[in-house]
Amino acid sequence: MKKRVIVIGSGGAGLTAAVSAVKSGAEVLLLSKTSCAVGSCTAFSGGMFSLAAGSVTPEDHFKKVTEVGRGAGDPALVRVLAENCGPALRTLSDWGVTVRITDGRADVRASAPSEIMGGGGMTAELCAIARSEGVKILENCVAARLLAAGGRAEGVEWVDWKTGQTWRSPASAVVLATGGGGAIYSRTDNPRRMTGDGYAMALEAGLALADMEYVQFYPIGWKDPEFPVWMVGLTAIDHIPLTDGQGREFLKEAILSWGLSSGKEANYLARDKCAAFLALHEQRGGRALLHLERLTDEMLKLPDLRVSLMLDLPPERRARPVEVSPIQHYFTGGAPIDCEGRTALPGLYACGEVTAGVDGASRMGGNALANIVTFGMIAGRAAAEERAQALGGPEKTGADPALLKGEILPGRAADELRAIVQNGLGPCRTREGILRCLEALGEWKAGNRSFRADTPMDLLHALEMKGMALTAEGVARAALLREESRGVHFREDFPVERDGQAGRILVRADRDRLFAGRDG
Repeated sequence: MKKRVIVIGSGGAGLTAAVSAVKSGAEVLLLSKTSCAVGSCTAFSGGMFSLAAGSVTPEDHFKKVTEVGRGAGDPALVRVLAENCGPALRTLSDWGVTVRITDGRADVRASAPSEIMGGGGMTAELCAIARSEGVKILENCVAARLLAAGGRAEGVEWVDWKTGQTWRSPASAVVLATGGGGAIYSRTDNPRRMTGDGYAMALEAGLALADMEYVQFYPIGWKDPEFPVWMVGLTAIDHIPLTDGQGREFLKEAILSWGLSSGKEANYLARDKCAAFLALHEQRGGRALLHLERLTDEMLKLPDLRVSLMLDLPPERRARPVEVSPIQHYFTGGAPIDCEGRTALPGLYACGEVTAGVDGASRMGGNALANIVTFGMIAGRAAAEERAQALGGPEKTGADPALLKGEILPGRAADELRAIVQNGLGPCRTREGILRCLEALGEWKAGNRSFRADTPMDLLHALEMKGMALTAEGVARAALLREESRGVHFREDFPVERDGQAGRILVRADRDRLFAGRDG
C-alpha cells in the first residue's frame, strides 16, 4: 500500500508542497510543464516576502492583508497566513533555502541568478532539495485532466509534449500548484506558460472558481518597444521622476493625497489604486514617462532601486525618458480551499496563485511568496496524510502520440486571444467592453476548434488553449456580474465600492459553457 501524492507545477508552491509531502512520508511525483524551477512566476519574482516578523505581529499582518483585500478575503485563510508564514520560512531555511528575515519582510535575493529572476535561486534550491529527498520530477509534461472516481480525485492524465505521448498515474492525493493565468494577456510580466491550466482542470472536475474578476495589474510596466514587457517597482518613483507629458509628477501627487508616504508604501498597500489611476490617465490620452536620464551610477547602487528596476541599465539605455503603463501581474482568484489546502473535491488540494481566498479583492505586496510557502507546506503535508492505497505506476494510455492535423497554428490563435483579453479585461472595465469581449471570445472559440501541430512547441501551445480560453471567459463572466469597483476590479460605469457587495462570485462549467453567480 502506498501514499502517492502528485503535485502539478514546479514553481514555489509546487516545489514546497512536494518537499513537504515527501518529508511527511509520501511517495511524490511532480509534473513540470517546463524544466523544473525556471518557468514559474516565483522564479521571475522580486524574491520578497511580507510576514509577521520583528516588530510586525501576526495581528498586524492579518489586519493589513484584510484591509488591502477590501474585506473580500477568507478571514480563516488570512489568519493561517499571518500566523504561519514566519515558521514556514524558518522551516524553508532549515531545508537549505537561502532566506533573510528582517522586520516584517524577508527575501531570497541572496541566491538570485539575476536582477530579473529574484526568486530563481529559491526555486533552484527547492528543486535540488526535492530531488535529494526522492521526489520524482517529470519535466516537459502538461497535466491534461484530473482523474476522479467515486467523488474523489484519483490521479492525473498528462502529455509529454516533446514526444506527444499521453500518460496516466493513480494517486492517493493530488496537489494543484499550477499558478495563474497571466498569459491570457498580451501585456503581462508572467512567463508564457502561465496559461490557466489549473483553472481549467478544476472547472472540468466540477469545482467552482471564485474571485476570477480580481486580476491584479502592476501600476508600472515598460511600454517602450526597446524595453522588455516587464514590471517596474513603484519604489522607483521615490528616486527618479515619473511625470505626465507636461513634467508633473502626477502619480506621486495622487499617492500623497491618499495618505501614503511614498511609492514604496504604495507598492505594498495601494497597487490597485495606482494601476487604475494610471490606466485612466492613459485611456484619456495621457502619457506616463519614467525619467531614466536622471539615473546616476551611484543611484543604481541603492538596493531598493535595483530591485525596482529589475534590469541592467547601462548609460546608453538611460539617455531619455521611457514610457510606462500598467501591466498584468497576478490572479487573486481561483479554486477555493480550506485551511488545510483542501478543495471541494476530496483528495484534491491546491496552493499558491491557483487558489482563491487569501488575497480577496487585492493582494498586498510581498504576499504572493508568503502565500506559496505557507500553503504549499500545509497542502503538501495534508495531502501526504490521505489514506494509503494499492497504486500502480504511470502507464501509457494506449493512444497514439498526440498528432494534431487541423489548419490553425495554436501560437497564432493564442496571440489573437491575448489581444481580445487585453482590450476588454484590462485595468479599466465597462459593461459594453466586457460584453464585446465575451462576443469576441465566442467567435474565437468557434473559429479555433482544431489545431495543427508541426513541432513539439506547437503541441504545447495547443495543449494550453483550453486553459487560456476557460480562464479568459471566467474572468469576463465574473467581471460582468460584479457591478462595483473593489480592489483590482475597476468598473468605469460603477466606479465606487458598494457596501455589502464583498461576497464571492463563483464561476462554474456546464459542458463547454461557463456561468457566473453569487455565492449562496
